[in-house]
Amino acid sequence: MLARHAIAAGATAAALALIGPTAVTRAAGPEPDLGRFYRQKIGWEPCKPTEGQTGELLDSVREMECSTLSVPVDYGDLGKGAISLAVSRFRTTAHGKDRKGSVVFNFGGPGASGVDGLAAFRAEAAGIGKHYDLVSFDPRGVARSSPVRCGGEDEPARLEGQSQGAPGTGAAAVAEAEAIAKACREKTGPLLDHVGTINASRDMDILRQVLGDKKLNYLGISYGTRLGVVYASQFPKKTGRMALDAVDTLQGTAEQDALAQAKGFQRALDAFFAGCAQQNCELGTSPAEVRATFETAVAKLADGNVVTGADNQDFTGDDLQNAVQAALYSQAAWPTLSAGIAALLQEDDPTVLASLTEGIDYAPADNSNEAMLAINCADDPVRPADPAKEFDAVQKQLTRESPYFGPGSAGRAVACAGWPAGTDYIRRIDHPGAPKILVVGGKGDPATPYPWAQDTAKRLGSGVLMTYEGEGHGAYSASQCIRAKVDSFFVNGTVPEAGTSCPAEVPDE
Repeated sequence: MLARHAIAAGATAAALALIGPTAVTRAAGPEPDLGRFYRQKIGWEPCKPTEGQTGELLDSVREMECSTLSVPVDYGDLGKGAISLAVSRFRTTAHGKDRKGSVVFNFGGPGASGVDGLAAFRAEAAGIGKHYDLVSFDPRGVARSSPVRCGGEDEPARLEGQSQGAPGTGAAAVAEAEAIAKACREKTGPLLDHVGTINASRDMDILRQVLGDKKLNYLGISYGTRLGVVYASQFPKKTGRMALDAVDTLQGTAEQDALAQAKGFQRALDAFFAGCAQQNCELGTSPAEVRATFETAVAKLADGNVVTGADNQDFTGDDLQNAVQAALYSQAAWPTLSAGIAALLQEDDPTVLASLTEGIDYAPADNSNEAMLAINCADDPVRPADPAKEFDAVQKQLTRESPYFGPGSAGRAVACAGWPAGTDYIRRIDHPGAPKILVVGGKGDPATPYPWAQDTAKRLGSGVLMTYEGEGHGAYSASQCIRAKVDSFFVNGTVPEAGTSCPAEVPDE
């Protein structure tokens, strides 16, 4: 699931997930003439596969079309030039009245590549693709779209973020955050001031026009829900059919978000213990027995201990936590998690556990963590008056509420140290006057807790809340029931009744 880019791998990665510059909102006074951007024509050509794309994903990429979209660096001052955004699409085979335009997707992060995500998501969105072109893009600062850079070969220790353990003191966490902020500014330059959801939303409106759509049809997942809400607020009359799945918060502080997510993952871990026992898995026949076996695995890798895999790579306690967290994003991964823990304990073999994080690089060449850093802090107006003191207090609370996931999450509370406050636009969104918007929340979602969906539906005013009763991050992928209702909304305009619920679906092993 592309939203796994939200996994923080310790204090450094937590800072990388949240630091960034102030987002630029609309300038006061007359709007610059954006006509040349809205009137541009883009040419499509076959996408070029990248290294590591194989099998069905490679086949999908070869059938996808790619292009670039020109957008202004600064919407308030067109003299600062333009940047190019990478765009991709799958054309529908529908014609005439059966062809309904385009649906634009954002798969989360923030910082996830929409171009890559669309290739992986095509099969799941097949119902929508029968009538719409499926379109996505790399938002400004992400992957192929003038990427944010914060690291380099001269700063590997600072940017790799491999340790799950937070710095020992608030002062250390703040110093680390400020050093990362300085590196981002030095390596990205002036564009850093213009990265964020506000400008990404405006870019998306240019994309809408260039695609030939009078209104934007949009499916946003995880962070993509934040982008969708901002678009609906900025352009309510240009908002078409919009669905939001795994809904991001619009108003929580960094420490509130860290606490909510740590508690969410702790709850999901408890659900894994219960589900594993119910299936008579390798780890035990009762939740308590499964928990005890899990704690044995944690203890095995505590205090810097490692297990060396067949590839001669050391597997650490941090690696175990990353694998567990990755598995909790999708119930389909639970059998792999239980088998991996058993192999670790019985055979000293971490291979199965390591497979859970294959493809998730915590300092990736595609800059997802660095982009996440810039976007999240551009969207956050709050800066603690005493960040070191804040860190120490939050770390204690996180450890109390989430013993396994909490201690390494406190860095998020101070990650924006050293940067100016971001925009407060998102927190002020209230009944923007958009048409009906589907808001899908999962009761067992560890990364975007269900109350966030409830709150967003209310704040939109036009939000129609649908509930998935099962586990995992993102209901559209997990639930055939949810997917059918979302697809019907896009294809037929059918709006489910408020309060519609879909039962949990246990994936086939």
